[in-house]
Amino acid sequence: MSEQRKTPPKIEAAVRPEAGGHLVTVNGRPAKTPRGNALIVPARALADAIAAEINAMPATLMGKGLADPAAAPNFRISAGAIDVVCEADGRAEVEKELLGYAATDLVCIRADRPDELVAREDAVWGPLCSWFNERFGVGLVCARGLFAAPQPPAVAAALAAALAALDPFRLAVLSLATRSAGSIVVGFALCEGRIDADAAFAAATLEETFQEEKWGADHDAAKARQVKQLDLAQAARFLELLSEA
Repeated sequence: MSEQRKTPPKIEAAVRPEAGGHLVTVNGRPAKTPRGNALIVPARALADAIAAEINAMPATLMGKGLADPAAAPNFRISAGAIDVVCEADGRAEVEKELLGYAATDLVCIRADRPDELVAREDAVWGPLCSWFNERFGVGLVCARGLFAAPQPPAVAAALAAALAALDPFRLAVLSLATRSAGSIVVGFALCEGRIDADAAFAAATLEETFQEEKWGADHDAAKARQVKQLDLAQAARFLELLSEA
């Protein structure tokens, strides 16, 4: 006699108000992050989006807590904010990593040839650097060639103050955008609405796109760009949800 297969339990995610924000629940109980923290987020729209992710793919996201957040960007970023950025040591590491980008920021290391690439970088990256300088009251130093130029101490000081002022969720999404773009200038520009996800992707992949136009597509490079594009789009969408009432 064959064993009767058990019907998997039904999984239903929902949202309810909670002190400090909105709690995502699963079958009436608090949903958990990978580190076992309650999944409480500041915006109802964001909580609803996370619940929708769980309901759309419960087999992927449910297990030992919500074990595979890779397929659910809103959960993934929120879990990072709660599990890492809300912890003092974790936040310090995130801020330190982000400050490191300023020393060798993508948009501050310009090509010195060919002229077409030089002009394209100046046209795309120049306005971003000008915006950054005005926004933070500092002057970024840009170099041409293979090596970065040292940035004045005022750059690190202004960035440190700006990072310290961000709430955990905005710091988490800035971290994603900066790592994906390879540039804290692009990351801040996206997170503060100076550019959209498409413009951020174009700025982050300018040199790669130029090389592809000249020499043809590279499969591995194309796959890496797809990941960047997805991450930046997810970051932009997360910020939209975070800003909704």
